[in-house]
Amino acid sequence: ETHERMTIASRWGGLFTAGLMLLLLIFFAYHQWKKTGFFTANFGLVEMVALYVPIVLALAAPIQRFIQGRRNPARPLEVAADLSLAIGSLWLWNSFPFDFSHLADIFPPVMRFAFSWLADSVAKIILIIQVFIRFSTGLSTIASYISESRKETA
Repeated sequence: ETHERMTIASRWGGLFTAGLMLLLLIFFAYHQWKKTGFFTANFGLVEMVALYVPIVLALAAPIQRFIQGRRNPARPLEVAADLSLAIGSLWLWNSFPFDFSHLADIFPPVMRFAFSWLADSVAKIILIIQVFIRFSTGLSTIASYISESRKETA
């Protein structure tokens, strides 16, 4: 027995994760729209693609899994999200079009202290860690997809 079929709880958990990704998308879009200073002059079209496309792609796999109740059909979407996040993070790490001193500017003053520790240097470390983790996760997911596909056809 494989873990191909998903429980209702794991399907809803994935949808919850997609909801969090949607909130992250809104968070960054609001920063851009309000011109808070979080995005610097280096945040151009390529940087927008590097930031927003992986977030949008990350919504697809959990939604597909929620609808179908199976893991494997959504794995190619998961790989696309992982690899785009790895590539996007590498691009953003290199160009670094952010000023993290403005990250919490959109929150009420009482909440801003929670993000004060997140300086540019910490964000750069997080970005480069994402490159390695998401690239590895993408490769692992490709292997899982191939393995499960072989089981389905056997």
